[in-house]
Amino acid sequence: MIEALVFAAVSTLLYHLGMGFILFLIPLQVVLVRKGRKSFAISSGLALTLIIIVKLILFGRAQDPSAFLTVEIATVLSLMGGLVLIQLPELSSGFEKYRLPRVLRLLITTGVAGVVSVPVILYLRGNEEFLLGMQEIFSAFATNMNRAFTEAEAFNLLSGSGMFQAESLMQISSTFLLRSFLFDYFLLLTFSWWLGTVIGARTVGKKHGLTRVADFKLPDTYVWPLIVSLGLVLGTLLVPVEFLEILAWNSLLIMVFLYGVAGLGILRFLLKKLKIPVGFRWLLILAIIILAMTPRINFIILILVPGLGVSETWLKYRREERSKV
Repeated sequence: MIEALVFAAVSTLLYHLGMGFILFLIPLQVVLVRKGRKSFAISSGLALTLIIIVKLILFGRAQDPSAFLTVEIATVLSLMGGLVLIQLPELSSGFEKYRLPRVLRLLITTGVAGVVSVPVILYLRGNEEFLLGMQEIFSAFATNMNRAFTEAEAFNLLSGSGMFQAESLMQISSTFLLRSFLFDYFLLLTFSWWLGTVIGARTVGKKHGLTRVADFKLPDTYVWPLIVSLGLVLGTLLVPVEFLEILAWNSLLIMVFLYGVAGLGILRFLLKKLKIPVGFRWLLILAIIILAMTPRINFIILILVPGLGVSETWLKYRREERSKV
């Protein structure tokens, strides 16, 4: 009981520590692995309550906090709900017969989050208070950036001031966010579930039972969602349809990520088969990850590595029995 309360407090603290937000689900997953369903329910319920109370206090100072508070609560509920949904067979005996592969559970949960997000997005688009608040944020950002460029120009470091306009920045950010928010959700949920499971299992001295990257394979049928999403992306470039653009880009990013992990698994398998030293294998994988985040070069890596994963649909590099991912 005490441990559940402590981890709930840690989760709440992480949520309110800026970038610590991306880690706030991990303590809850650790509790589930270490202590089981009851402690997980207590810890999650308490963390949710504390987060909402803190947000109500913080937003209570604003004149009309409803829109931004809605975003916060919807975000917390969708992430915590997602953590529960992907583990329903483990949390409830009534769902044991629906023990689907883990990747499929994550994809279904992300799809549910996408459906639930539709009314929230429509509400925010029609909320003047939210739109005015966002305009103020981007106006302040544009002003600061233009001031910085103007000062740099005075010292002959840059030429051309007044480059940033609030409306343009807001439009670009909105487009980018809508095309990737489900992908971000998928990444955060996957990372939290995976790391929380690993940490929890190691702290009690048991195996986590997760598939290693070197053994990660996707069923051949997963190539079709990749093809369809790529086709939709290309189609919406010719005939823009916002709903299809959002669906296509998020789906494509998720499938590219999954096939990228499969591609890394193939590389590790081939390096092991060639008897390359373990240290050098890790350095090579780390170098690939760094290159994937390097401008200009990343485009090549983000095609080649997922492409290698896709090619296993026809070229069976690893002939062992498929892992149940």
